[in-house]
Amino acid sequence: MKHFAVLTLIASFALPFAAHAANPQQVGACVGQMTEKNITDKTSATKVCTCVVDEQAKITQAQKTELDNWVKSGKDVRQNKTFQNISNRLKACGNGIKFNQPH
Repeated sequence: MKHFAVLTLIASFALPFAAHAANPQQVGACVGQMTEKNITDKTSATKVCTCVVDEQAKITQAQKTELDNWVKSGKDVRQNKTFQNISNRLKACGNGIKFNQPH
């Protein structure tokens, strides 16, 4: 579960940039925040951030609308298959990465 919390945090760094295809500036901003907050080293941060930004760029407007409608209707979005697929892809971005313990 800690692993998912870290990836959620990473996604929040990249999220403001997710509307467009991934680019080096988006990855760089994410890496900068991860290293500044001592979440992981620069090499690992680059790997994770590149993956997260790329995955976020793949989320379609239809998927965003579907998830937004689930939330607005009061349904538990964690039960939505689209959400589960996206979450699994984001979790996979952290596979093999050593994250530092939170202080």
